[in-house]
Amino acid sequence: MANHTLLSLCGDPKFVFQSFGNLGNCYNAIGDTSGSDFTKVVETCLTDYCKDPYPNLGGCGNWRDTASLSFVVNTTRDNQYFFNNATCAGVSNGVNTDIGGPGVFVSYLMQLGLIFYFWILLRAFRLCQLLIAFCTRRKQRRGAPSTKQAGGTIIPRIRHFLNQHDRIARVILVEFQEAQCFFMMASQAAILLAKKSSSIFESNTMPSLWANNGIAGIVSSAGILPVVMGMWSLHKMHTAEPWIFALSVASVIVSEVALYWAHETPSVDQLSAFDYDRWPQSCGGYAPPLIYCTDQKENYYLRVPLAFVWQVLNPYCLAVFVLNAIFWAWPYVVMLVDSEGLCQRTFVRLGLRSFQSKVRRLLASTWGIWINRLPSLLTFGVESLFLVAVVLEAVCFGEFEYLKVIDFSAWGFGQIVAMTIWFPVVSKYAYLVFFGTESYSRARMPESDDTEKDKKETNINANDVETPPLQSSDVIEHKAQDGHEAGQR
Repeated sequence: MANHTLLSLCGDPKFVFQSFGNLGNCYNAIGDTSGSDFTKVVETCLTDYCKDPYPNLGGCGNWRDTASLSFVVNTTRDNQYFFNNATCAGVSNGVNTDIGGPGVFVSYLMQLGLIFYFWILLRAFRLCQLLIAFCTRRKQRRGAPSTKQAGGTIIPRIRHFLNQHDRIARVILVEFQEAQCFFMMASQAAILLAKKSSSIFESNTMPSLWANNGIAGIVSSAGILPVVMGMWSLHKMHTAEPWIFALSVASVIVSEVALYWAHETPSVDQLSAFDYDRWPQSCGGYAPPLIYCTDQKENYYLRVPLAFVWQVLNPYCLAVFVLNAIFWAWPYVVMLVDSEGLCQRTFVRLGLRSFQSKVRRLLASTWGIWINRLPSLLTFGVESLFLVAVVLEAVCFGEFEYLKVIDFSAWGFGQIVAMTIWFPVVSKYAYLVFFGTESYSRARMPESDDTEKDKKETNINANDVETPPLQSSDVIEHKAQDGHEAGQR
């Protein structure tokens, strides 16, 4: 009885096109049976719509006024779609400009390019300094006259140039890290709010919903990889301030949550209705089933970048993030906890009194040389994979440009603002390079006219000088001095 009622309702366009559930139930009950009332209803709706398509929906790219239009309706939860080759061609698949507009898209690429540039710059400075030191030692071993004796000034000038630009790059990288953390937290918050809404990203069609979901995953990845590598570079330069570290951690956590939500498969229930009331009467006054169109080939290319980010880039970023957290927290742990005494007590309780002596003998052996090289090998591995990750993420961005889901003609005020967010960092870097740090410091913190008063206050408050941030090298050196003093006693 229920099946008979459903068959009779499937001949009514108001029932069929009211929801995807009704369309799918009718297809599962009747199928694409030529001559059935359900098939005629769908074909009539598609034909009437293609005679006067709605521009915001599009479609009918391969329609040639054919009478028979075979179609498929898939109701599987993770892959819901309607497809007809003639009418589904050209259905709108645009991305919401707030998360994937041309300016925002270029801004994400600029962010990735800037962190890559600073990383290359800092590594190049370090390499050049090592080469200069190597060449200087080699000349001294050969008995060649020193630079001052020979009257040459090339090496000192190069060393001064590298030191100055190294300081500039360090300062700018800190500011860039702060800027990108705030930018990515704002972007991820927008994605989380959109995912919480019943109509995600205001997508009106399934191709648009898939494209928005895919670009949201790439944006979430863009909030993880550059931030994590910024943390890594700051740690290697011993400039990881607590404030910047806290911002970076918050940015990575929010991005991870957004990436997890973007990994979920979109559903037809998340589509937003068109603000349009001139649909053909043969469609029951509702939008035609073209809003559910999904080309499985294009859908596959949209899924690949997101799956790649989730399964490859994200585990790598999380591993580097954990290393950053351990390296940053370790000096504080060493300072607050008597790690050597704790280890000794632990070994005694476990009956491993000779364990420390065995470790010392191991470190003094040939294996100890390779163990001491582990930090350098770890750095080499992380940064080699960073190069690969940058290339792969750029390929993922290029995939969306290849699929033409980004409308590069849709420039507006918001897109220009999104693209210029990095200009303060770039302009400040250019200013420091051309005019030096002295003029910049005088402009930002001018000297006081009350010099005598300042001198008196300085003498009075000499003990209240602010100490620099705690660094790993300071803690290690402090521990070494304590151990040396204890040995003398």
